[in-house]
Amino acid sequence: MLRLLPRAARAAFFRSIRPAAVAALALPALLAAQAPRAGSGPRDDAQFTFYGRGPYRAAVPRPESVLGYDVGAWHTQYAWQEKVLLAIADAARDRVHVEVIGTTAEKRTMRLFIVSSPENIARLDAVRADLDRIADPRGAGAAELDALAARTPAVVWFAGSVHGDEVPGYEASMQLLYHFAASDDPETVRLLKDAIVVINPSSNPDGHERFSVWSNSVAVGSPERQAIEQQRGQPWSISGRYNHYRFDMNRDVMSTTQQEVRALIRGMLRWHPMVTADLHGYVSQYYMAPAARPVNANIAGAFPVKWNEIIGQGNAAAFDQYGWLYYVRDQFDLYYPGYWDSWPALTGAMGATYETDGGPALLKKRADGTLLSLRDGIAKHYVASIATFETTARRARERVKDYLAFRQVAVAEGRTGTVKRVVFAPGSDPGRAAELAAMLLRSGIEVHRLTRPLTSAKAHAYADDAVGTRTFPAGSYVVELAQPQGKLAKAFLDADPVLDPVFAKAQVDRFKRNLQRGKQADGEGYEFYDITAWALPVAFGVDGWWTDDAAPMTGELLAAPAADAPRVNGEQLPVAVSGGVVDGQNARSAFLFRNDRNGAARLVGALMREGFRLAIATEPIQTGKLDWPRGTWIARVSRNDSTLARRIDALAREAGVEVTGVNTAFPESAQYGTGSEVVRAVEAPRIALVGGDGVSVSSYGHVWWSLEKRYGLLFTPITVDALNGDLSAFNVIILPNGNPSRLGKAPNLRAWIEKGGTLVTMAGATEWAASENANFTSARAVGADEKKEGKDAKDGVKAPADTLFAVTSPSANPDAPQPVPGSHFDVVLDRTHWLTYGYEQQRLTVMLETDTFFKLSKDGSNVAVFPTTGPLKRAGFTFPDNTERLLKGTAFLVHEKIGGGHLVAFANEPMFRGWWRALDRLVLNAVLLGPTF
Repeated sequence: MLRLLPRAARAAFFRSIRPAAVAALALPALLAAQAPRAGSGPRDDAQFTFYGRGPYRAAVPRPESVLGYDVGAWHTQYAWQEKVLLAIADAARDRVHVEVIGTTAEKRTMRLFIVSSPENIARLDAVRADLDRIADPRGAGAAELDALAARTPAVVWFAGSVHGDEVPGYEASMQLLYHFAASDDPETVRLLKDAIVVINPSSNPDGHERFSVWSNSVAVGSPERQAIEQQRGQPWSISGRYNHYRFDMNRDVMSTTQQEVRALIRGMLRWHPMVTADLHGYVSQYYMAPAARPVNANIAGAFPVKWNEIIGQGNAAAFDQYGWLYYVRDQFDLYYPGYWDSWPALTGAMGATYETDGGPALLKKRADGTLLSLRDGIAKHYVASIATFETTARRARERVKDYLAFRQVAVAEGRTGTVKRVVFAPGSDPGRAAELAAMLLRSGIEVHRLTRPLTSAKAHAYADDAVGTRTFPAGSYVVELAQPQGKLAKAFLDADPVLDPVFAKAQVDRFKRNLQRGKQADGEGYEFYDITAWALPVAFGVDGWWTDDAAPMTGELLAAPAADAPRVNGEQLPVAVSGGVVDGQNARSAFLFRNDRNGAARLVGALMREGFRLAIATEPIQTGKLDWPRGTWIARVSRNDSTLARRIDALAREAGVEVTGVNTAFPESAQYGTGSEVVRAVEAPRIALVGGDGVSVSSYGHVWWSLEKRYGLLFTPITVDALNGDLSAFNVIILPNGNPSRLGKAPNLRAWIEKGGTLVTMAGATEWAASENANFTSARAVGADEKKEGKDAKDGVKAPADTLFAVTSPSANPDAPQPVPGSHFDVVLDRTHWLTYGYEQQRLTVMLETDTFFKLSKDGSNVAVFPTTGPLKRAGFTFPDNTERLLKGTAFLVHEKIGGGHLVAFANEPMFRGWWRALDRLVLNAVLLGPTF
């Protein structure tokens, strides 16, 4: 019947169907499902109401009046949350200002809701100007700063559900906006004059949408742990914790690879929050500030510690009124600078993570049999957030002054500290160096580019710790630590972060006690929450130094790339990067480009997609008088159509790669030229990326995003089970970190390799490939017989990066590796092997986050090996007389020939979190060259 109506009438009909009406159909059954069950006892929220802080303005709609159900009755999808928030904001324009800050990968609009008194909202531009001045107090006099601190509201930021399946923060955002927009409680009205509340209702709309649709489709309100609706029941493809590209965005705040994170950082830099609360779940009882050890050394000090205690005590008092249980100073640290609590803390805010207990299932059962509801979890986030706001607003002047003081101290310490500058040079890959500069700029860190050379009397190299006089060429990037974001910059660029010695000793003590236990005894787990080293110049593979002098320099202050800036190698950059055919545009013989830029892979992929034929030089060659290293890419004019010159120039500009055209194949003084037998035609890769059960969701996402967004390489996603079927459509298969042991001996996969396929394995997948059962390589795990396998609470596979230390049992065997918490080590490269094309250095630094080391392959090539002499550890934590002793002489990268094909096995996740760029070419060489060799 609807198809018989005119289009306008059909549109009006659908507009008339409110979410409230649809939800009401399911509401009775859902509410009945949540009723307390016999013997479960009272729930924590039994005496709680969201409307106990009134009176409330009648003109502002309550969330349930828009939704048609009470918040917490089921999961609110994003479009419905938008309706609620925008309806509240529209009805309370005197208190609420709405800003669009970006979109997600799946095109959902991201907004901030700024709430304050009508007086502050009316002068919001002036308030923002004052906030900008406080955030950068350089050049201001004491009287000006005192006046600013006296009149500027404290900014409190609440963020909902960066992990999309940790839903209570997302749901609480609706009740929080209503409270601040509608309450006429005299105390609330008064406090809004001294504070600005910024509500980010959803940090991860795409992940939340996947989870909420799935949960609503299966939930019946069963609290049993085996129920499908419980968090562990999510299918692999749902995995609502992660964003569209399956990134954990609570690990992406330093690197800002994901567009949602970039949008939120822009919002933080615009509003300069002084208190932030990132709303998470799930723990046994509510967790709140103060934070656990270790705290990043660049945060530690009077102001952050003071406000962690002040805010924590205020929250505790609010919870005590309800008799709710909670804990502090445990598990959730402030060490890695890529969290949503540590990043703002490094800018001067009181950054905190709040973890609730109720949710995401409508009901769940505690260990003692009592029940928790989703509404319980929402209520606790609501109470903690309001308490955080009230504590801050009551001491607003003090909070503003301390924030200002933190920024001033950052500038002062940058002038007097041991590290005064960090310098990194464009080197052989100026695009990668520009990407690092762009990353820093996105976090508001000032970066200069030298216009004249600069000499430092004492420059310390990241690569080898060498110290000496160094002259940096024009075009190098300089980060002065004497800037308001100086503590953040130093944390990002620390060559070896300082770990709290009390915390470090506690881990060593646990290790020693574990060695005294029997093999069958339960060991004490280690308390590392994330990685312990992350030096960005090392991760990017750029030449970098830190200096303890600061001679005058001549350079330009760079600006963050504009939103519409052109992309080079998939990234918007603050400076132009040379690319295209730089010489020989009308070449008669060939076009050549080196493999030392990461963008070369993007150019190769683009050319192959358009049908151009490429070749690779397996030895150094010469064209005329021009010398070219091994691994040089060659597009021969005679073997391609007439559009080659035009297209290679355009595509090379997009990839940031310099191409040279030549008119001869004759080498004037060398043995080999472009016509020699050492130049091999390259077969185009047909790539499959393995996901699904048995593969780490986040590891899959890191590879997916890197291939698609950075390098423009096409692939087909397949499951682990598909490896037992027809694989003839592919000549490259990438198996990310995980535990694909369900494959057993994988005879079908082996047969595919023997016929010429290339299998690339990473971390846990390499451990499977090196097992006696699979036997894809003669390399074996060190202490394999002693290892105890853990299970990842989020992925259902052997512990991948983000949860290793929570779930992996430490070994009592002194000759078995203890879990390495994301530390840096050197490897020595075999520069005669085709996997190392484009790498001219002998050593390379890698990161390990694993408890698996690999003995050298007896039959294959050990392409990268941890050295037995010279430096090994570069940064991060290691266990004494264990980590380095057992790691020396083991394999990082193994190439094993299997029939006519290959296994390329990495000991780690080489594309870790999308920001470890230094190893990308090793992976890309395997993918692009494996089918040819």
